Amino acid sequence: MKTALSLMLVFLVSCSTTQTVQYKTLASVATTVDSALAAYWDLRVAGKVNDTTHAKVVEIKLKYEKAFTTAVSFAQANLSSSAPEEVMALAGSLVSTIKAIK
Repeated sequence: MKTALSLMLVFLVSCSTTQTVQYKTLASVATTVDSALAAYWDLRVAGKVNDTTHAKVVEIKLKYEKAFTTAVSFAQANLSSSAPEEVMALAGSLVSTIKAIK
């Protein structure tokens, strides 16, 4: 019983670590942001986004795009590279702003 519990704990920790590492790659950040933006444009077209929120999303998106482009350049276009903290923060801000609309 104790061994089974230990194995389960190791499995859960290793799964958690894998997900964290995958999320921090440039590719996974881009996928997350792209999905959020696709949902955002659907909301915008449906008239569920006011102009103030739209301006905020556009502002964050422009900052994110600049930071992401710089990060990809430094990574020599290797999207498997880790995303810098600035890119992660801007992506998180963009996604959370979009989620708040729903």
